[in-house]
Amino acid sequence: MKTPTIGKILNEYHEFLTEYEIKKVREVQKQPSNFDTQVENLKSALFSEEWDFMTREIADEGNPMSQEYTDRVNKKRAAFGVTPINEAGCSTDKSSDYFCEEVVRQTKNYTEYHNHKKNKTKQVVFVDMDNVLVDFKSGIDKISEEDKKKYAGNLDEVPGIFSLMEPYEGAIEGYKWLSENFDTYILSTAPWENPSAWSDKLLWVKKHLPEVAYKRLILSHNKQLAKGDFLIDDRKANGAGEFKGKHIHFGPEGKDFADWKTVVTYMKSLTIT
Repeated sequence: MKTPTIGKILNEYHEFLTEYEIKKVREVQKQPSNFDTQVENLKSALFSEEWDFMTREIADEGNPMSQEYTDRVNKKRAAFGVTPINEAGCSTDKSSDYFCEEVVRQTKNYTEYHNHKKNKTKQVVFVDMDNVLVDFKSGIDKISEEDKKKYAGNLDEVPGIFSLMEPYEGAIEGYKWLSENFDTYILSTAPWENPSAWSDKLLWVKKHLPEVAYKRLILSHNKQLAKGDFLIDDRKANGAGEFKGKHIHFGPEGKDFADWKTVVTYMKSLTIT
């Protein structure tokens, strides 16, 4: 489902909400705050059942919540594409967190967004290289069979392999579009045991993105230290999973964003106008 804004939740999903929940969501809508606080407040307003079970257990001396209550909140959660609570009344994953984060982003009424708009600055986007901008397999296909055997399991350590790689499908056009609408940087990791990879990645950027990525290449093994709004990365390794902004999980194998077309379509809804 396409993530709704707070306004759409109030207008089109009110049948799934109690009067109390509607009141609390309206309070969130009227009181913009920083992103993290607004996400927390929205989750508290929409999914209070994730705290209710604790107070009910205390009040009812350990008795489980009524089936009627569980059925109601799970019907609401299903409408929002959020995982149901279990028989004990507990949430089983972070789907409600992710949903609220997306609602706040789509609503665009958090202070960081308005500060960018007021100051006429752009949101910061970091883009990974391997299997995002760069087709890693295209480099593997060009190395010798001898090197494939010698570096089996560590193909990223083959000297010069990163200079052989072709752009990922749609990546060059996608990066150029991002650069026009966001403050965009390349954030990649180079293998520690392959010194040529560090220079090869720079040469790849100079060849394929010479102007739009000029002096915008960052190589780090700790991507969580980068301060920005979005990270487009195919993995959660090297700190990507702990990135403080939105991790746009890229890739065709069960990831959130299968290709560059999907990424650009999503990012178009978040541009500052």
